[in-house]
Amino acid sequence: MQDSRKSILSWSLYDWANSAFATTVMAGFFPIFFSSYWSNATSAQESTFYLGLANSLEAIIVAILAPILGAIADKGSYKKRFLITFTFLGCVMTSALWFVQAGSWQMAVIFYILATVGFSGSLIFYDALLPAVASPKKVDFVSSLGYGLGYIGGGLLFLVNVLMYLKPAMFGFVDEVAAIKAAFVSVAIWWAVFSIPIMVFVKEPVFHKRETLGKAVKAGLKQFAVTFKAIKSLKVVGMFLFAYWFYIDGVDTIIRMAVDYGTAIGFPASSLIVALLITQFVAFPSASAYNWFGHRIGV
Repeated sequence: MQDSRKSILSWSLYDWANSAFATTVMAGFFPIFFSSYWSNATSAQESTFYLGLANSLEAIIVAILAPILGAIADKGSYKKRFLITFTFLGCVMTSALWFVQAGSWQMAVIFYILATVGFSGSLIFYDALLPAVASPKKVDFVSSLGYGLGYIGGGLLFLVNVLMYLKPAMFGFVDEVAAIKAAFVSVAIWWAVFSIPIMVFVKEPVFHKRETLGKAVKAGLKQFAVTFKAIKSLKVVGMFLFAYWFYIDGVDTIIRMAVDYGTAIGFPASSLIVALLITQFVAFPSASAYNWFGHRIGV
């Protein structure tokens, strides 16, 4: 039901849920743990190369899957089913990082790539559910609410995880290694628990006769092919999408590699983590302000 408070809050809470992965895992502790615990690299530069390679492989997988999954989302009433599937993948692979032993960088990379594919894939179907909860007049507000709650939710758990990392004994951990591994598990639990509202209270509308999953996938692939051919004749659209792909990949690279790069050039890991924590709470009012900005310029 559009514009229902329960539906809007339930939808927005999914950003609160999965942003914990973006902050604690992708931007924060995975880069640090990869270079200091999992990597067998002989230098910080080599470790950074391996981490960059992992992020590049994930980006390529998502770039291939995203338009196909988007087309499937449009063709069948399976958005929530795919959302649950990718969320499950992300949560399981994130918690699996607990079991990766020192020096096993290959296993860490595999789990990380699969977890990130789960994260990115879930966002496709999360965004696809926005029209189910918000009318066109409220899309800006609801979208900004989701972003804002994401920064708060991700920031709150990240704050706890940072304290676990800085003061492991206070939380009953023997050292920083145990604290960071527990932080990964806490992300999986947080993500899973706060995903429940969108799965229970957001109803996916059926605008046409419900197709079987197989037919929806087939129709989605066909639609993707049609769209791809159409873009070839619309040079402005193609140029925009191509430029946006490079732009957003640049942003993602900064988010995912900044902490690793900082440690490689000598900044203390604790200082970088605290700086990242501060940005979370600066970003919340900025996301809220974007709603006002969108109304002003008509986005």
